[in-house]
Amino acid sequence: MARPTKYTKAMTAKLCARLANGESLRSICLSEEFPDKSTILLWVVDGEHAEFSDQYRRAREAAGYAHADRIIDTVDKVSTAELDPQSAKAMLDGLKWAAERMAPKAHSPKVLQEHTSPDGSMTPKPTTIQLVAPNEQSDA
Repeated sequence: MARPTKYTKAMTAKLCARLANGESLRSICLSEEFPDKSTILLWVVDGEHAEFSDQYRRAREAAGYAHADRIIDTVDKVSTAELDPQSAKAMLDGLKWAAERMAPKAHSPKVLQEHTSPDGSMTPKPTTIQLVAPNEQSDA
């Protein structure tokens, strides 16, 4: 049997549920039940499937939360010696990267730079540039 290539709401709902759970699109599309990864990605960007594009983006954001939960589980496994700390570090780096990119508002490190001070002493002052014509230059 050939892979499905027709867009159906039922199939895309299953796909988005698996994405939201943190499964990769590549691994989902290995199943004959789903279209090839390139077909799915074209649906995301083609403009004809706006509803799917929105569902897909929300599922990817939810996956960021799923990856953050896996970080907690991984730390627990290290604390109970079920997982080697060096292996866990590699896993944590990947999960953190994925969580930050999929749900950046919730999981990206925030760096705030303050360019002023409460008393105003560090507030930038306006710069004034004064042009002097060559005939107005003094000989001093």
